[in-house]
Amino acid sequence: MDVKVANGDIAMTASGDYLYITDIEEAVQRVRISALTMKGDFVYDRELGTDYRGLSADDEMLCEKLDMLIKESCADICDTQVKVQSCENLIAVIRVSYRNNETTTEVDLSGILQ
Repeated sequence: MDVKVANGDIAMTASGDYLYITDIEEAVQRVRISALTMKGDFVYDRELGTDYRGLSADDEMLCEKLDMLIKESCADICDTQVKVQSCENLIAVIRVSYRNNETTTEVDLSGILQ
């Protein structure tokens, strides 16, 4: 179980209680956070995130390299597998599999890759 993050903020009910997520929704949130965080940038956990150093937006093998890097950064997320299905205009479409559930999420990397 994890606290839901929406638009960069902790999501809360109208009465001020935290909203919690589980299962595939939790896995997707963790994948998104890992993919959107440059490794070393989060002060409280320098190992969180993806190491995009040396990767450029015009790389011929961008999708393959993103797949490898994001898989590596998400390796510690329990029962979760990821696969970058496509990446056009710096929008990566990531398939997230958690136990017997599967979904896709889009991640905009334009603020990370140049």
